[in-house]
Amino acid sequence: MADSDFYRPPLPDLITQIRNDILSRFQQDEVLRRANAEVYSRAVAAAVNSLYGYLDYLARNILPDLADETWLYRHGNLKKCPRKDPVAATGWARWDGVLPGIPIYAGTELQRDDQVTFVTTADAVSADGVLRVPVECEIAGVNGNTDDGISLNLVSPVSGLSSRAVADSIKGGDDLEDVEQWRARIIDRWWYIPQSGADPDYIEWAESIPGISRAWTFRNWQGPGTVGVMCATDDVNDPVPTEIQLQSVEDYIKPKSPVAGSALYVFGPDVRTIDFNIVLYPDSFTTRVSVIKEINAFLQREGQPLSTLFLSRINEAISAAEGEFSHILIYPNENINLGDTELPVSGDFIWGQQSS
Repeated sequence: MADSDFYRPPLPDLITQIRNDILSRFQQDEVLRRANAEVYSRAVAAAVNSLYGYLDYLARNILPDLADETWLYRHGNLKKCPRKDPVAATGWARWDGVLPGIPIYAGTELQRDDQVTFVTTADAVSADGVLRVPVECEIAGVNGNTDDGISLNLVSPVSGLSSRAVADSIKGGDDLEDVEQWRARIIDRWWYIPQSGADPDYIEWAESIPGISRAWTFRNWQGPGTVGVMCATDDVNDPVPTEIQLQSVEDYIKPKSPVAGSALYVFGPDVRTIDFNIVLYPDSFTTRVSVIKEINAFLQREGQPLSTLFLSRINEAISAAEGEFSHILIYPNENINLGDTELPVSGDFIWGQQSS
């Protein structure tokens, strides 16, 4: 049984136990190969084994820490902690050097080179040589997030416009919430019982918004009676939430905060970019990718506001990379202290070069 001292006998033991019970009732000592007792013992043992299996299944799922994904929906609903749905990326498509007065209408489709489709969500008209129209990815998920300057091509031509636009601040897309992140939020609801505005309440409320995976509470942020809530996403390159996400957090928290009220400030983190210079052995493409992955995971895991990123811990993260045998960390060359609203992200990686 899950996390208990209860002993679940295996099927062969059940067969032997039930066979012995039957024979003892019949006052028989000898087991005949084709005797009814052997048939009964095997049939009943199979049924009892299934019941034990179901009890084991219930024992695993009765609490959220070991529950299957399907049971987590029930646990989440009981704690008012539903799973976050996927979110479509939103932003802008932009044309430069456009004649004034050229319109584009809502519902116009554009595609990236990998066939990901975006749809305009409002009408727009060019002015001052620029046409900028809001767009939304047709399919929800992180795949819709698009770096600035990436080409977006019109599916159908628009009179007066080039077929090629560029992405402009298209982000905010998020996949269906990871099961383990969701499980952790549900368990937090068991640990942190709402207290009408205690610090953990603001964190729980903020992390309920799709795309927001981390949050911190700052008491008296802008003076007595004010509360600051800093929110961040799981994006290892840019953890700053979009304005839409920050507004969603604020709209969600305001009705839940104390009636007496506190001035509420919801904001994103200040990004602290950290460059790395590493002499790596063996120095291969796959090893470099693994090192970058481990460093990004370390920065996200231990890079909290007002925390210290210790060199020894950075070296440990590099050593954990698959394929790494040895390395020399040239930069950073000292512990990194983060500010009260700073979150770290990795910047440039230089491989195998000594600093001058």
